[in-house]
Amino acid sequence: MHLLRRSTGRASVVSSPNLPALRERFRMLSILVLCCLQLGACAVGQEDTTFREISRIETLDETLQDPDFDASAESAGKEHGSINIESGFPPASSVEAHMGQQQVHGGPRSQRELQQFKLQDQAIDTSFTNRHEPLHRFQEESAHSRAISRTLLQDSFGEADALLQFKAEIESYTDNALDGWTTGNRSTYCSWTRVICDDELHVISLNFSGLKLNGTLGPSLSKLEYLVDLDLSHNVLLSKLPVEWGRLQRLQTMNVHDNFLFGGVPAEYGNMSSLRVLYIGEQGEFFNGFIPEELGLLSELEVLALGTLFNFDSKQEYYPNRSNKMRGPIPKSIANCTKLWYLDFSGNSYLTGPIPREYGQLVNLEYLSFEQNNFTGSIPSELGNLTNIKFLHLRKNALEREFPVELASLSELEFLNVGNNYLTGSFLTVESTSWSRLEKLFIDRNNFRGGFPRAVTAMTALTEFYMFNNEFTGGLPENLGQLANLLEFEFSLNQLGGELPDSLNNCTQLFLLGATSNKLTGTLDPLRNLSLLGRLDVANNNLNGTLDPLRNLSLLGRLNVANNNLNGTLDPLRNLSLLVSLNARNNMLTGTLEPLRNLSLLDSLSADNNMLTGTLDPLRNLSLLDSLYAANNNLNGTLEPLRNLSLLDYLDVANNNLNGTLEPLRNLSLLDFLDAANNNLNGTLEPLRNLSLLLIDVENNNLTGTLDPLRNLSLLGYLDAANNNLNGTLDPLRNLSLLRYLDAENNNLTGTLEPLRNLSLLQDLLAGKNNLTGTLEPLRTLSLLVNLYVANNRLTGTLEPLRNLSRLGTLYASNNRLTGTLEPDFISDFITFLLLNDNDFRGPIPAELGKLPNLLLLFLHNNGLSEPIPTSLADLKNIYEINLSNNFLTGGIPPELGRLQYMRYLNLHSNNLTGTIPASLANCSSLRNIRLSNNKLTGNVTQIDFLQLRSLESFSVNGNQLGGEFPVSVYNCTNLKLLDLSSNEFSGELPDNYEYSQPVMRELRVLKLSSNEFGGRLPGWIWKLPELQVFDLSHNSFAGVWPTNLSGLEGFSRLEASPDDAGGGSSVSNLVLPVRVEVEGRKLLEQISIEAKGSRLELEYVLETLFSIDLSYNQLSGGLPYALGELRGLTYLNLTHNNFSGEIPQVFEDLLRLQSLDLSANYFTGKIPAVLSRPSLSYLNLSYNFLEGEIPTANAFSTRYDISSFKPGNDQLCGAPLEITCAAQDSNAIGSSASLGAPSFELLDGTFWRAFEIGIPIGVVIVIGVVIGTLRTMPCARHWLLRTQDFARHSKDGRYGVFNEPT
Repeated sequence: MHLLRRSTGRASVVSSPNLPALRERFRMLSILVLCCLQLGACAVGQEDTTFREISRIETLDETLQDPDFDASAESAGKEHGSINIESGFPPASSVEAHMGQQQVHGGPRSQRELQQFKLQDQAIDTSFTNRHEPLHRFQEESAHSRAISRTLLQDSFGEADALLQFKAEIESYTDNALDGWTTGNRSTYCSWTRVICDDELHVISLNFSGLKLNGTLGPSLSKLEYLVDLDLSHNVLLSKLPVEWGRLQRLQTMNVHDNFLFGGVPAEYGNMSSLRVLYIGEQGEFFNGFIPEELGLLSELEVLALGTLFNFDSKQEYYPNRSNKMRGPIPKSIANCTKLWYLDFSGNSYLTGPIPREYGQLVNLEYLSFEQNNFTGSIPSELGNLTNIKFLHLRKNALEREFPVELASLSELEFLNVGNNYLTGSFLTVESTSWSRLEKLFIDRNNFRGGFPRAVTAMTALTEFYMFNNEFTGGLPENLGQLANLLEFEFSLNQLGGELPDSLNNCTQLFLLGATSNKLTGTLDPLRNLSLLGRLDVANNNLNGTLDPLRNLSLLGRLNVANNNLNGTLDPLRNLSLLVSLNARNNMLTGTLEPLRNLSLLDSLSADNNMLTGTLDPLRNLSLLDSLYAANNNLNGTLEPLRNLSLLDYLDVANNNLNGTLEPLRNLSLLDFLDAANNNLNGTLEPLRNLSLLLIDVENNNLTGTLDPLRNLSLLGYLDAANNNLNGTLDPLRNLSLLRYLDAENNNLTGTLEPLRNLSLLQDLLAGKNNLTGTLEPLRTLSLLVNLYVANNRLTGTLEPLRNLSRLGTLYASNNRLTGTLEPDFISDFITFLLLNDNDFRGPIPAELGKLPNLLLLFLHNNGLSEPIPTSLADLKNIYEINLSNNFLTGGIPPELGRLQYMRYLNLHSNNLTGTIPASLANCSSLRNIRLSNNKLTGNVTQIDFLQLRSLESFSVNGNQLGGEFPVSVYNCTNLKLLDLSSNEFSGELPDNYEYSQPVMRELRVLKLSSNEFGGRLPGWIWKLPELQVFDLSHNSFAGVWPTNLSGLEGFSRLEASPDDAGGGSSVSNLVLPVRVEVEGRKLLEQISIEAKGSRLELEYVLETLFSIDLSYNQLSGGLPYALGELRGLTYLNLTHNNFSGEIPQVFEDLLRLQSLDLSANYFTGKIPAVLSRPSLSYLNLSYNFLEGEIPTANAFSTRYDISSFKPGNDQLCGAPLEITCAAQDSNAIGSSASLGAPSFELLDGTFWRAFEIGIPIGVVIVIGVVIGTLRTMPCARHWLLRTQDFARHSKDGRYGVFNEPT
């Protein structure tokens, strides 16, 4: 404490350390003499003489207390050798000389150093008391000797009483520090522990730091009016700061750092006119008052520390858990404290308002921190006046606008942090700064934009530069290597592109390089010489090349190269023996894990989403490994190499080709997370029985057995065992009380839902596609349930048990045997997905469904619902899809549905709906699918403005009673993929008023206009639909010929997939929704029917390999064009019942995928082409034509088809399977000619035969003309003449293709 007083220039009286014994003896002798003289005077009555002697002795005692006495006595002692100087104590002259030197040369800097020294945290406080303990002991001993000399003379113990009162307020302390503070020795209070007095026996210093004082603070210390230094830091005081302490006019240092004080700083502390240091940091959240304006009265104040800790050297990395929570604005009046050199408001969090511009007046400031508060506005440009500032901290506030350029002139600046604000613009708009001494620069987490601040490259003293999480663009400067002292460079989360500059190789001191989440390209080659690099993070860029540049970075401990385009192998990492963490996920790395075999310090490995092969064996000896992410690779083998990795707590090997069992995991007792989904694992869950797993994901494997091994996994919160071959019941899950997610769908589980009754934390239950029975009753009390998927089981009963599941957002109970009505109170108000299709619900659709504001999907199809569609469904403003098909709904389609702006799918087919199609549906601009088929709708569709339905992909109204003309506005639906107007009463011609060079409906894949009354010629745009696959115009009255140019049908020319690509239906997993009109690859998910192979085929979707043309039952004529051979993908061709003629062309040789060909009931002549004998052609009908000659025999053609493929009609055909052989037919023709012809020529003369020869051809021509005319004008007569076949077989209703072959 004397150091602080010395620095302030106060006179300090310190007894010489070599004279205490001499002085004490003399003073004690004087006291004894006085006592004896006083007693003698009383006895003989000579008090006057005696008191004169007493006065003389008192004068001598005062001389002993003179400040100059010590120096003269010491000098005399040295000169005569009569005084023994004790070893270990410095002579008073040297102490005083040192004091004088400090006063002369120290100035403000010396005072500052002393204050720094006194106010450090625990380490600093300890060094303050320990380093100067000899001096402290000397001061105490000196004070003690003086105190003894005056004890008998002292008659006032007010300061001792104040100390005793302070002690009474303290409940506990350490080191017996205050045990000597008793009333019995109150006269020696200046010798008490932690107390220092001045020469007048006034307490001037109290140091209680680190005693763990526990108690409160009262006003007692305010009585110590001479107190200069007070240190209560690092204790457990729970109290307010006493207001009365404001009376301490002489107090210069007050340190109460690191306690549990509450309230705030009393305004009365503005009266402490001598205060130079006020340190009130690290109190906790209850020290939350306002900062009083009165602190601006402290004109001598040099240090004001209201933040987390004293951090003068700017290198303190420790941030305490407890900080103050002072609030409100900071006073402008503090700008009056012009002697301030240290000002700290950090860590309060709730200080608000702008930073006062007046603080620019504090020109002596060297340390200024506003860190971690809620200051707003801009950074005052006036801070540019702080020419002595070394440390400026503005991190984690709400500061905005641009960084003031005035700060670029702060030439003493060593530390600048403006991170985590809302600053915008360019960081530095000047080309250069005065920051030549700047060592640490933090501008991260702002909104800075523009290019890299090039002025930074001239700050050669820079050791740390953090600029991450901004909006910087462009590239890194080529001269970045000038920052040769750089240790840490972090520029992640920007938009910097280009390659890493090669000059980075000059930053050889670099230890940390962070570049994640930018747009960097190029390779890692510029890092090849950074031999001290310990941490490298370049994830989430577009880097390419290999890892080879890292081969010699032997100190690398953490490496993150995730989410790039890196290739090659892991071999360059083979010798990085210090590597602790490796993240290389989401690249294109190949090879095996072998290079990692000897990285014995590796504790975290993320290599998922690459193309790694081989086994897990190289990891066998990585005994420190605690997390392994290797999912989505091509790894094979078993889990055996993991058997001894006893520290493993996270294992993700999903989506590989691993096989074997889970047995190697049996003894991994620390394993918390297991994800082995989508592999080929087999066996049972038994090896998991004794683990303490929190998460298990083993879906999509070949696991068998039951769930019994999971019975005792009491900590399990997530279980996904879907898509295996598990059997048994859910009973083993009965006691897993922490389970929140359960997915056991698509197994062979049986039993009921009863074991789940008490799983009160369950939020997701997915048990669809099993053989579960019973009712939903056990779910009644699962109040936290959010997603319920129990579709495709055999559940019965009603929805009533779900009445109280108020959080339920998804209810997927399709394909069960649920019954009853849809009572509105059974369904949660938060429901988002309601899928109850394929059950046996009856009654009306409740109007209350329109009150579910979050509903996106409503699937009620395939039930027994009746009555009209409630108009309240128009209130489902967020609805995405409505499917009410296959019910018994009546009435019309509510026009109000036109308000549903976000509806994409409307499916009302197969009901008993009547009336017209509301024109208001055109207002649903998001609609992709409208399916109204198989109802009793009337009117026309021309009133629908398809121009508004730009997103429409499917429009199906087949099987109604609609009429009128073709809706021309549908041409505007450029995304249309399916148009089905079949089986209605549409009439007229198809309009053809578009240029052929710009085909309409370029995305159209299915066009069905069959079974209407359309006529006229086929428009040209039909033959220019490039994506068309299914083309059905059958059962109309179209006329004309087949065009010779079919190149516009580009879809029919593709050969993208194999002919036997059957492609199953879309797999339904978890909450994947039922089939609707969508495109999955080139598979169109839409139900259609076509006429092929002599039957009606009902297709669940349109495969990419299905190409069908059906022009049957029209009046088309002419020959088949050779261009037909260009349609190489054609699968089904049906031309029956037209007027096509001529020979069957050889072009069928090119139709390699043709499976069904129906040319019956036309006028084809000539022989059957041998190309039709190809084995892929499984159905052929050539009946009712005029074909002749032998039926081909190649490829068992004659035996693959029965007689109905050729007969009736075609009387001139011969050969199997017909009963007429070609030899017999030729013989009969020759015999008949011989027997009838010869006699005739003999009986008749030449004139007759000449006339006969001329007349026969004429007659034949006339007869043929009449017959042909009749056939062309009366199709029914033509069929009668050709012995019309039984067409009943054409009306067969079957399923085919990838579905059911007709029988």
